[in-house]
Amino acid sequence: MKYFLALFALLAATATQAQDNNPQYISLANNQLPQSNNWTYFTGRYDVTVNTGDQQIPATLNLRMKRDSIVWFSISANMGIQIQVAKGIMLRDTLHLADIHHKEYYAIPVAEASKYLSIPLGVQHLQHLFVGQPLVDTCSPQPFNNSNYSVKLLNQLMCYTTVAQPLVIESKFAQPTAETKREYDGFYQLRFTEITTPDKPKDKVVLEHSQWLDVSKESGSAFSFLPMAMKITSTTAQQNAQVDLALTTARYDVIPSYPFKIDDSYKRQTLPLK
Repeated sequence: MKYFLALFALLAATATQAQDNNPQYISLANNQLPQSNNWTYFTGRYDVTVNTGDQQIPATLNLRMKRDSIVWFSISANMGIQIQVAKGIMLRDTLHLADIHHKEYYAIPVAEASKYLSIPLGVQHLQHLFVGQPLVDTCSPQPFNNSNYSVKLLNQLMCYTTVAQPLVIESKFAQPTAETKREYDGFYQLRFTEITTPDKPKDKVVLEHSQWLDVSKESGSAFSFLPMAMKITSTTAQQNAQVDLALTTARYDVIPSYPFKIDDSYKRQTLPLK
């Protein structure tokens, strides 16, 4: 089960670019969170590769989301044939997770899961991950104090930084092109998100969103652009791990169901000690 929880921590880039010694700080008043999209439903299928140093695990992630309320998923291992190994559903306050191989079931309060993984974890956080929005709103001074908030132009990326104790979260956006600037006046494509903790300088999670594609026509304007690829790395003093995800199919129509049933053959478990 530790593997599936670690996958959430990773889902949830390559090493961050070299730091500019003279970053250009930008007035806070001129920046705001890039427009979210107008979506209500999203169904996606991702090819996934998990690298844990000495092991590479290919998998498939099936995802169904209803905005701000439900994240449903199924994970299958690719072993010549597809074998479902885990399934789960996150509602507003609880993560339900089933380890199919070991016949174990977890019902974890979202607040407890966030504390356990030391990252923001909730329905909106996971949904933002897949649609390419910041995990938290790092682009507005409120509700954070200005002393814990800054924005700067760094290595041709607009970098928004905020402190949400005990985390420091940076969101880095690409500069708009002449074409995209007509629609968005700001830095609209999220490229990197870096999560660190000041008391553990060797621990870091970095998410990279790339291969942004205009899907406005096929999504009926539910989305303007979506990231087709994500790369997530987790670095700690003990180990490194990386997850690569590639979106292969997507749908935007109403999702009829989010099936999740646990029978009596499953044993209820609690989170293991870290």
